[in-house]
Amino acid sequence: MIAVADCGIGIPEHLLRRYTDASDYDSEVIALALKPGITGVLPGAYGTPDNAGAGLFITRCIAKGSGGYFFVASGHGAYRLRRARNPDEQTELFEDPLEDRHDLWDFNHRWNGTVVALEIRTDQIADFEGYFSWIRRHFSSRRATRRRIKFT
Repeated sequence: MIAVADCGIGIPEHLLRRYTDASDYDSEVIALALKPGITGVLPGAYGTPDNAGAGLFITRCIAKGSGGYFFVASGHGAYRLRRARNPDEQTELFEDPLEDRHDLWDFNHRWNGTVVALEIRTDQIADFEGYFSWIRRHFSSRRATRRRIKFT
């Protein structure tokens, strides 16, 4: 199990800088951020756009593929990927996190930052190199994003 929390501006505020027509509900903005190629380095910011916007997507895929859970909360919203009920559901990869079994919440209180928690069941996936190849194959066949994401 892994959990990471920060006290930055949070996902909704970050994405509203780029996507001014995003939802008024933080939970829906978080779900948008879980799609590949959405978040990442803005033009003129430090870093490189290679791999930008794939981290939350890949993390969600790892949790799902191992039979674990995935949770993210930021601003007033939260998203939870439910554990797969069977191996077939576990290997079904969706670009849109709302196609997975999930829960969305919008809260009155605000978390100033982002919390991500996940469970990786290593008894389910021991071959991480093979698993990333699986993500690449599934993602490439369903990809509808504007720019290519490099998996290194």
